[in-house]
Amino acid sequence: MAGSLLFLSKKDVDAVALPPGELVQRVERAYQVHAKGGVLVKPKTGLYTEDGKFFFSLPAASEEMGYAVTHASMGTPLDQAQPGQHHISSLEILVDARTTQPLAVIDALWVATFIPAAVTALVAKHMARKDSRVAGFVAAGAQARSNLATLREVLPLTTVLAYDERREAADAFVRYAQSLGFQAQAVAKPEEAVSQADVLVSSVPYMPGMTPVLDPAWLKPGVFVSMVDLARSWKPGLEKLDRLLTDDKAQAVNQVRDGRLKFAGPYDTEIVELISGKRPGRTSDAERAAFIHPGYAVGILAIAAGLYERAKAQGLGTKLPL
Repeated sequence: MAGSLLFLSKKDVDAVALPPGELVQRVERAYQVHAKGGVLVKPKTGLYTEDGKFFFSLPAASEEMGYAVTHASMGTPLDQAQPGQHHISSLEILVDARTTQPLAVIDALWVATFIPAAVTALVAKHMARKDSRVAGFVAAGAQARSNLATLREVLPLTTVLAYDERREAADAFVRYAQSLGFQAQAVAKPEEAVSQADVLVSSVPYMPGMTPVLDPAWLKPGVFVSMVDLARSWKPGLEKLDRLLTDDKAQAVNQVRDGRLKFAGPYDTEIVELISGKRPGRTSDAERAAFIHPGYAVGILAIAAGLYERAKAQGLGTKLPL
């Protein structure tokens, strides 16, 4: 239909969700294009209220990939969510990068959930020990599930340790991990998950006035940590780790200025430097590396394009007149 665009609802997106392995591959290919100068991208721009609400957007465009995207997310702290509603909402506008015509509006909650997991796995390919077996998780919600789903695609993990303040959440995550074939158990203290992990994911939800409880000194030699929670749950001392990485250094500066990212670095490596070989991956078995990633539009562009292409191929979505 000429003069129309496709609306992909949450139900549509769930129907065409990318398998974890393909998800990581698409994000990696997008960063390879970016490393060659083939992606135009700007850091995240956000508005943040004193009581924890946020409104932010991220843009990226690539004629080589054929698409441009604007991703918008908005939300509240978990305890302020309306009954029956998720505390985060996201939408994307996907555009034909060559004609500049809009192609789709996409419910992007799934993207917002899986983009951190995709980049965790991508960076883990370079920064985690190749023989990593034990995955630790501090907070056992949606991010724990999505990160486990992608990490198992790139590492030979066998064991899962989970800590959550809500024991029922940790127990539910353990059952999920066991359904995937892992040996899994909930632990009583966060230190138990942190100190034993070869790979660790912290995804503690933001709450106004939250107090950091995780100590970098608990981390053992050789660990790779993905701080999906922007290191908000971590006490001072991250600068003592051997490597500190982020998705984009310029964006990290912006996020510190906005007050969303508390740890200002310095960061020695960003994702595109790993992909291009400008900066090395893991350099020793004892190296302790942390990845703090506020979210960047390069991977989002790849995922949105994949969802759109799968939806078109399957005849899903609602056509809206322009």
